[in-house]
Amino acid sequence: MSDRTFNLIVVSPDRALVNMLPVTAVGAAGSEGEFTAMPGHEPFLTDLKDSNLWFREPGSTEKKEVFVGGGFIEVLPDRVTVLANSCEYTDEIDEERAARAVQRREIELKNLKAQAAAGQLPATETEIEIRKVESKLYRSIARQKAAKKRHNY
Repeated sequence: MSDRTFNLIVVSPDRALVNMLPVTAVGAAGSEGEFTAMPGHEPFLTDLKDSNLWFREPGSTEKKEVFVGGGFIEVLPDRVTVLANSCEYTDEIDEERAARAVQRREIELKNLKAQAAAGQLPATETEIEIRKVESKLYRSIARQKAAKKRHNY
C-alpha cells in the first residue's frame, strides 16, 4: 500500500464483498450527507443510507459501485471499513426483480394504512408496522435506483 492508497473492506453478516482492496478514494451517503474519503483522511464514523458506495482502484479513472443496505462506515487514514446490513455489487441486482419488490412494498404499505384507518390494527402496533414497511420500501427503491444507474454510465 502506498501513501496514495488505502485499504477498503466491505462486509455484511452474510458475505465479505471487498477485503483489503487498495483504493484511491471511497464515496458514500451517510446520514449527514454524501462524502468522499481519500488516503490520509481525518478519522470519522457514521451510519450509511441505503445507497451506492463507490470506490476507485489505483491507476483507474472508473468508479466501481456496490449497493449497501444501511450499516456503518469507519474512515481512518489508512483504511475504510464498511459494516453493512447487506451489500452487493450493483451489477448483481436484477432490475425487474427490484421493480417488483417496490410494487409489493407499495401495496403492502397501502393495505397496512387502510387497515389502520379502518381500526383493524391495534394503535400501539400500527405506527411501528408502518415504519417497518416504509423502511423496506425505501431500501427497495434504493436498490431499484442502483440497478437503473449502472445503465446510465
